[in-house]
Amino acid sequence: MDLSLGPVVAGVADVVAGVVAQLRVFEGRELGSLSDAELVELQGVVAGLARAVEVPVAMVAGEVARRSSPEVGGGLARKQGFRNAVAMVAAGMGGTRGGARDLIAAGTLLNADGDGDGARSLGAVVAEAFRAGEVSAAKAALVSEVIAQCSGEGRDTERAEVEQALVVKARKVSLEDLRHAGRQVLASWDADHTLEREQRVHEARFLHFKETVDGMVAVNGLLDPVCAAPLIAFLDARVRAGFAHKRDAGDTSRDPREAGWMRVDALADLARHGLRCTQPGTGVSTTVVVRVSEEALRTGLGVGDCDSMATPLTAKQLRLMAVDAQILPMVCGGDSLPMDLGRAVRFFTPAQRLALIERDGGCAFCHAPAAWCDAHHVNEWDRDHGETNLRDGLMLCTRCHHRLHDDGWSVRTTATEVWFIPPASVDPTRTPVQGGKRALEIHPPQAPPQAA
Repeated sequence: MDLSLGPVVAGVADVVAGVVAQLRVFEGRELGSLSDAELVELQGVVAGLARAVEVPVAMVAGEVARRSSPEVGGGLARKQGFRNAVAMVAAGMGGTRGGARDLIAAGTLLNADGDGDGARSLGAVVAEAFRAGEVSAAKAALVSEVIAQCSGEGRDTERAEVEQALVVKARKVSLEDLRHAGRQVLASWDADHTLEREQRVHEARFLHFKETVDGMVAVNGLLDPVCAAPLIAFLDARVRAGFAHKRDAGDTSRDPREAGWMRVDALADLARHGLRCTQPGTGVSTTVVVRVSEEALRTGLGVGDCDSMATPLTAKQLRLMAVDAQILPMVCGGDSLPMDLGRAVRFFTPAQRLALIERDGGCAFCHAPAAWCDAHHVNEWDRDHGETNLRDGLMLCTRCHHRLHDDGWSVRTTATEVWFIPPASVDPTRTPVQGGKRALEIHPPQAPPQAA
């Protein structure tokens, strides 16, 4: 289908006119004089403008790609001196190749409006959301990629439902969180495909060392999840302990390279330990937790996840990992340890921490990895008489912990959900925002729990 520029240009012109009208409110103001609320409002206005302008840019990028494709006898990019359409679009926009790919994918997606007989094609929902400026080119490209990988005969209705759910999610969450939701969709869509992928990445693993001319050693490699999970867990634990030691010692110095230094030192320490120990790896004070449903563990069908990895893993892979004594399987739906301790103790037990991670996934607010987080009381144990139980527990990274306390956010929790209530300075309506693992699901509960 040939797309007409007329309606698109008119639509962008309408958006621009609306943005200009909104910008008139700030006319004559210095940017530095705006209040926080005004700056947030202005950011929303100009972000909408940026998304609207992306539409004709993506259309042009998609046409460049079409004319550069061998299938249509093109070669536009080569004629202009570029290797391919991605390079041409990236150069023209002054951006990255990744950004160019997103623009090309989104521009190509705009052709998914139907086949001329009134039927809607797969991809039409996300195309409409992109054209309306509701989602960015990067999000549109991601949703399109996920849907394209959801293959199988007779499953068009399921694909359409997934597309609709992902578009709803794309309007609300960050690109990274949308990518996580996409991984979950693909892992659940076709277990056989996931098994093939796991076998492929396992065979592709490698590690290579090369000495450079200045005496350094360059490290290059790819690790499959089974190999990477315990390594990531160990290194993250050492980095976390290193920063805690600095904090306890009163050292407030900051260097953006510190975490990288700590990982190198920890890896070298682990190797030295292995060289002189008959049981390499013993004494590492961290645990890798894999999570899988009771049914999936019994049948070997389905997917689960690992605290150290964002990629979902099949039940077969998780069962193999759980054979290792240093890896703790959490079976959802089976028996569990008593979790509620009331006021008897102040600190959450390891079992409670695992249960909180099962609900929150990591930082309940920003979704940082579980290894970066601590279990905190929703109601402070000493000041607000909070209890050490799951209803009063919350996994937070240090930054989000301070953010909630310092900026006036409130929290509502249940055994399965977490909701954050922003202060009026952030949202005058104080509409609850879902957190935890449920926030990354494509079909999360819509209503927050009522305040006690």
